[in-house]
Amino acid sequence: MLLTDLYNKKKNKIKTLLLIDIFHMKNINASYGFKNGNAVIKQFNKLIKTVIKREINNMLINNFAIKANCKVTRHYSDVIAITIYADLNQTAIIKIKDIIIQNLLVHQFKLTDPKLHIYINTTIGCSKSADENLIVYAEKALHNAKKNLDAFLFFDANLYKNESSNNDLVELIKYNIQNKKVAPYFQAIYCNKTNSIVKYEALMRLFDRQGNVLLPNTFLEKAKSYRLYVQLMQILIGKVFDSILKYKMNISINLDYNDIINPLIRDIITTQIHQQDIGQYLTIEILESERIQDFDIINDFIREVKNYDVSIAIDDFGTGFSNYEYILKLNVDYLKIDGSLIQKINEDIYRNLVTSIINFCKKEHIETVAEFVSDLKIQRRVKSLDIDYSQGFYIQKPMSINKLLGVHSEG
Repeated sequence: MLLTDLYNKKKNKIKTLLLIDIFHMKNINASYGFKNGNAVIKQFNKLIKTVIKREINNMLINNFAIKANCKVTRHYSDVIAITIYADLNQTAIIKIKDIIIQNLLVHQFKLTDPKLHIYINTTIGCSKSADENLIVYAEKALHNAKKNLDAFLFFDANLYKNESSNNDLVELIKYNIQNKKVAPYFQAIYCNKTNSIVKYEALMRLFDRQGNVLLPNTFLEKAKSYRLYVQLMQILIGKVFDSILKYKMNISINLDYNDIINPLIRDIITTQIHQQDIGQYLTIEILESERIQDFDIINDFIREVKNYDVSIAIDDFGTGFSNYEYILKLNVDYLKIDGSLIQKINEDIYRNLVTSIINFCKKEHIETVAEFVSDLKIQRRVKSLDIDYSQGFYIQKPMSINKLLGVHSEG
């Protein structure tokens, strides 16, 4: 395939913008002084302008045959902007996000004392658009990511350009609730010991009036802002439980701390498990996060659902605020290793980190799941490290129940 030069300076050309912010920069200044803080920012800027920019360009060329102008600028203070003059799809944006996080996560930032160095965490806001308000959309994404302690958030500029578009999105969410269009899409989880699919993760999807699929990064924040999220979850959970009853499928669903402390979500789960006797088929994935404020509440919930043979997994473990003490506080069955580590598992530093997680889990009798297994090379490495399960596009892309059953009936 010939490379396509997508760089175009015309104002109507779609650009993709990522804003990268150093998490808790004020704490770095307070702990080490402004001189060290400025030194960290300079290294941060240089790393993005050199190594990260080069890796992004190479990835776009090698994976998507896209040759795009990539511009790195200092947005303000400790925020760096990466502008890519191309209309990138979700897969490309996620890969760029992973490149940024993975490089910054392991980089040693030197202080004025040559014996000292620190590591940093970052928050990323992203959007894409052809209009002059692109920076506004990206800043909204960054603001919401920081507010919710997310490492990354994408704002769909097509749905957030003006108040009318905001209303359109809210109306779409209401349309999905009123017509019960909310649907689980199922992604397979593959057992590396039996070489077979053993369960599926249910992922929320909405639809516009033309039947096009809306991904969570498009609607989730708006649903929460307008207090519609709980209704979406109630419909999703109901449909997941219906699938378990009808097809006797092993399915996992995602809950975060706020879901568990919400009595409406908690009650529908515990009541349905009790009444329908489906606990043995269900795994609840709890998002690994520093936002868990009360481990007693989480443990009470885990004890309650385990009475009905429900399994518990910790999701996205291995980056950010991940720590083993967190795991030891909870009675869990599975630990899902974050995709940002799995994507670079063939590099020594990441393989060593993953190996330490696996060794810990084996000692604690916790089974492991590799997320974001995107190709055969990664899957082979995952199996060689004795990770119990694999999940990702190489195994299967998320799909509707009808398509899933169609695939199986054809196989």
